[in-house]
This record gives sequence, C-alpha cells and structure tokens, in this order.
Amino acid sequence: MRLAVVGLGYVGLVTATCLARLGQDVIGLETDEAKLRTLEAGDVPYYEPNLDSELAAQKAAGRLRFTGTASQALPAADMILICVGTPSDASGHADLGAVLAVADAIANTVDGDPVVVLRSTVPIGTTRLVERRLTEARATRGLPPIPVFANPEFLRTGRAIEDFLRPTRVVIGQTALASSADLAALETLYAPLEAPILVTDAESAELVKNSSNAFLAMRVSFVNELALLCDAAGANVDDVIQGMALDPRIGGQFMRPGIGYGGSCLPKDVRSLIATGADHGIEMRLATAVDAVNRLQTDRIVDAVGAALGRPIQGARLGVLGLAFKPDTDDTRESPALALIDALHARGGQVAGCDPEAAPRVASARPWLEIAVDPFAAGRDADAVILATEWPAYVTTNLDRLASVMRGTLIVDGRNALDAAKVAAAGLRYVGVGRRAVV
Repeated sequence: MRLAVVGLGYVGLVTATCLARLGQDVIGLETDEAKLRTLEAGDVPYYEPNLDSELAAQKAAGRLRFTGTASQALPAADMILICVGTPSDASGHADLGAVLAVADAIANTVDGDPVVVLRSTVPIGTTRLVERRLTEARATRGLPPIPVFANPEFLRTGRAIEDFLRPTRVVIGQTALASSADLAALETLYAPLEAPILVTDAESAELVKNSSNAFLAMRVSFVNELALLCDAAGANVDDVIQGMALDPRIGGQFMRPGIGYGGSCLPKDVRSLIATGADHGIEMRLATAVDAVNRLQTDRIVDAVGAALGRPIQGARLGVLGLAFKPDTDDTRESPALALIDALHARGGQVAGCDPEAAPRVASARPWLEIAVDPFAAGRDADAVILATEWPAYVTTNLDRLASVMRGTLIVDGRNALDAAKVAAAGLRYVGVGRRAVV
C-alpha cells in the first residue's frame, strides 16, 4: 500500500518508520525545512531510542522517503495519515490549524479517493469537521467526498517504536461515509500487529485518547496529593501505595509521587477534556482538580527544598538532575523539571542543570541556567541536589563522589527513585515526596 504520513514530529516519524518496517511504501511530508533537511541527511531531529537505526534501515530498503511538497506526497497515496501537532491554546482548546491545513492540502492536490486517517490527538467532532471540510472543497472541483477515520495513537515517548509494533489496542472511529472496503483497508494495515481492534464511531474514538490520558493524569495527581497527606501525617507513601497496588482493581502503574506529570500529552489532554466539556455545557470537575493539583506540585516541591535547606532559596546553589519531562527522550514540552528550575530561579536560586539528551534544547531559552555535563558538575558546590528526571544514570550515580563535590548535604528526590538508605550512607540528607526524611 502507498502511504503518505503528514507531519514528522514525535508521532509522525515513528508512524512512518514503523509502517515502512511492516512492508508499506511510505512517503513522509514535512514542511519544516530544517527538520526535512535533517531527515534527508539520514538523521533524526529528536531523540527516541532505536529510531535512528530503524529509520536508516527503512530508507536503505527503499520503503521510506521524505518530501516537503504536498503535490509530491499526496496524489498517489492510497491512504493519508495525518500526524500533525495540536497544541493547546490559552483556553485549553486544541489548536486545529495544522490539521485543517492538511485537509486543505488534500482537497487541493488529490483527485483520487484515498482513505484519510486522523492520528493527531483531537477533541470530539474534529474527524467530522475535517471530513466536512474535505467534502465541501472537493465538491467545488466536481470530486466525490472521501471518508476520514479517527485513529488515535497511543505512543509513549521513549518507548514509541515498541508501542507502535506491540500495541495494547488499535482504535478506529468511522463516519457514515466510510465503506466496508475503506474500513477493511485500515484494518489490514494494522493486522500484522496482532492487537485487538476496536471499531466505533468517530466521536467515541476521539474521546478514547483524551480520556485515557486524563485518567492516567488523575492517578498521578491523586498520588501526589496522597503524598502531601503522608508528609503532614507522618505516613510512608511507599507503603500506602504498595498496600493499594496489591488490589488488582487498582494496580501500581502511574502511582509514584513526584514533581508532577508533563510532556505533550497528559497536560494537553486534561485541559482539552475540560474545554470540550465546557463547550458541551458540562463542568469537568474531576479533570479540573487533576490539572490544579499538577500545577501546584512545582511550588510544593520548591517549598520542600526551602524547608529542608532551613534558609531562603535566594542565593542558594542548586543542582538539578534532569530537564526532559521523562527519561529516554529529549522532549521538554511542559516538562515539570523545567517548571521546577524556573520556580527555583524565580526565588533567587542559582541553578545548574544536566540532562543527557535535552540540555541543548533548554540552554538557548534559559541563558541564566548553567548547563552541566553530568551530576557531579551540576552538584559542584551545591547546597542541594534535586533529582527531577529519573534517568537511570542519575538514579545509580555515585553518591559518595556526589557528596564530595557538594557544599551542602541535601538530596531532594523529586521522583522517589533513589534509595534513601544509600543516600544516607553517603553522608547526605534525603528528602523524598511523601517519604520520611532520612539523615
């Protein structure tokens, strides 16, 4: 099958590469000239484990190529997959400008009848909006309508290739325009993945993605608020979580306290759910509380740093380990680690930060931030060191060496990923989130 994947960001590039691996003939359309040059040179414009080697293999096999021109990518495609970004605006609504621009490009350049698949994360009603826009534009050219499917992605940065090739489910939302042959083509595309395929209406498929991420965010905010109570009452959040997680109805995923959730999905999808509810006259009270708790978490951690230091943050030297929103990615979109360093800086702290992948993305936007090459450079002469992203190299860092370069003795574990006893054995003071302090 000849496939065109439009938008080669974190989702689109993985989608294009993995579909090529499945034997499809894929052309990727990217209008960002710098990103396109990087891809044409055989490089990957962002960090995702194993994506560089997989992309090189598919290009070498002749199954994957790139262009910046819609007229070269779209007219010959049997299927067009839309993977462009939909960032939140100030009101929490998804910005659909890029999605609608793709719809216009399809309407203006495609004379045939490809299947159009919307993989971008969008609010309820977007699939029908795109389909209606295509239908109206094609009618002016004397062309019949073409169907649009909702097909949300469930890729985690850092594990995107694995998630694409071994999905827990494939969700397909269709409208009345879709024929059985159109649906069969999309089901055939995903058949090699041997995953359950849920076929539903477009609105339900769109809501599956927003709801899934909002639910995961709810677990994070719940456990962060629980940790706050544990700190106040003298309980140990680890033991509380373990007791909860043993109940098979609850489990332990997304149940580790920390500095809050971030990235391009959870914050945006929670706010999108709130905004969509408002559009339909529904106040999404729980989602609103989830968002509020997450926004407060940064200040709570900064307050904990100040309390543990026993002095104002003003003038304190602070080393922050991790800048990306999670390990195994250079993605800093809505990273709680960046929110943390911004808050520390705002209170007068002198901040040094390190990250094995994300540092170059951060440096230019924050000239006041000292970029360190490793935890020991970040911790040199520091009054406190804060773990903000649980990169394996940071979780297993040599604590004795770290203690030897620090001025103070405070370690704040913003991810509850360190062994408190080992921190104490190195002569350092340990403060976690909802854990008892260890000296």
